[in-house]
Amino acid sequence: MKIGLSASDIKRTNTDNLFATIAGYGFASTQFGFAYVTESNFEPTGKIEIPERIDDKLIALVYESAKKYDVDIFACYGTFNMAHPDPEVREEGIKRFDVLAEATKKLGCKYILICSGTRYEDYLWRYHPDNSTPEAWADMIDTVKKCAKIAEKYGVVAAVETEASNIIDTPEKARRMLDEVGSDNLKMTMDCANLFHAGEAKRENVHRVVSHAFDVFGDDVVIAHGKDIMESDGIKFCPTGEGIIDYTQFIDLLNKHNYRGDMILHGIFNGDKMAHGYEIIKNAMENITVNKTN
Repeated sequence: MKIGLSASDIKRTNTDNLFATIAGYGFASTQFGFAYVTESNFEPTGKIEIPERIDDKLIALVYESAKKYDVDIFACYGTFNMAHPDPEVREEGIKRFDVLAEATKKLGCKYILICSGTRYEDYLWRYHPDNSTPEAWADMIDTVKKCAKIAEKYGVVAAVETEASNIIDTPEKARRMLDEVGSDNLKMTMDCANLFHAGEAKRENVHRVVSHAFDVFGDDVVIAHGKDIMESDGIKFCPTGEGIIDYTQFIDLLNKHNYRGDMILHGIFNGDKMAHGYEIIKNAMENITVNKTN
């Protein structure tokens, strides 16, 4: 398991500097997003985080920069609002997902991170009370099915994560989505910090909440996020290692469910805290190795 860093944790910059920065912090892989490099000429709208076009020159530039700094592109960002109340926004997102899936294949990458979306119109990561309606579920499932078909066409895999502000906000809903779509090209991202709703982020709840999620969809996890969350009555994310997530438990459960991917740190943002996050994951891996030999 390589330790990687999400490109979203680096301030928007040119492609060469992005990969140089990731490698400079000691990370060996990344979850890349075209929204995070200036050459894409694209700014996320809050509804769709995928460019309308991705030309071959940019794909080649990304590929060569990653190779130059020996950083694997483990996954790509493909998030857009799959449950947006405006069908035109959803259809535009699907079109752009097709563009991204083709680019992802050309990069030699297999996985695309997606989210289930929200009924909130202007921002992907904000809760709306209509998220729990049958209409919102139906729209989301229709969009996910279309994206799974596109993923199948290009030989890539779309991976959804649970998120308190989105339609898929519990492991049970994730399981229902996987079963309803029924595609080998739709899997899950395990982000332990995203498993908690407001009022649940307590240290005594961590092992139970994380174990339960693995029980429900652990065998379908293809991307792992090393994000953290503070103990609080709300939802307050924090740099890796400064919150309540037990990464030894997390990595041990990944191993037990035959996870073969990387651990992508996400939510650090502060360059001074990158090394600490890296060491937290490295030490968790070493703890598991020591326990196995004893």
